[in-house]
Amino acid sequence: MQVYGIIPVNRLEEAKSRLASALTRRERVQLLLCMLEDVLHAVHGLLTPVVVSPSSIKEHLPGEYVLIKEKEKRGLTEAVRLGNAYALERGADATVFLPADVPLIKRHHVKEVLELGRSHPLVVAPARKGGVALVYRRPPDVIPEVFSDRSFIDVQKTAERYGVSLEVYDSFYLSLDLDTPEDIREFMYHGRGTATYEFLSRIFRGLEDAPPG
Repeated sequence: MQVYGIIPVNRLEEAKSRLASALTRRERVQLLLCMLEDVLHAVHGLLTPVVVSPSSIKEHLPGEYVLIKEKEKRGLTEAVRLGNAYALERGADATVFLPADVPLIKRHHVKEVLELGRSHPLVVAPARKGGVALVYRRPPDVIPEVFSDRSFIDVQKTAERYGVSLEVYDSFYLSLDLDTPEDIREFMYHGRGTATYEFLSRIFRGLEDAPPG
């Protein structure tokens, strides 16, 4: 089965603005690239990764992935729609939306979702604060893109409206993105072995040994 991973990436100069009190702009850009590296490592060989961004990501992070360069920033929904259309044009059987900022994702998570996808046309992993950390769709247009401040509920309602059965894949490791200093502290307690951890441990020495909370 041919499955494409759709990974939207924000404009680099606007990366992780909510962490401005803890990291410089250059550090926030590097953090985003490290998180993307971890996501790409997790999906390598399992999905065909398609990164969608208004920035020239390959200049900063070479690798085996397709880059769709947006002419302008048009938001998450449009970025995923663009990547999904690219996959459909190439005969994709399914697509998986993944944010670029879930550095705790591992290969076994991706494998488990793909296995669930064999018997479920729609698999969704909830994120914190009502969002989604992953959306598997088979076929890629089984439901339209739905992203908002309460995406998880919106996806559920959309699936019900389209008559599509939905399977929930609940994982702490997918739900933890890095938006606040508190998120960084929690990540450092769990994130050894990732590029993101190696980068942050150079900046926040000792934080990796502190319990979250």
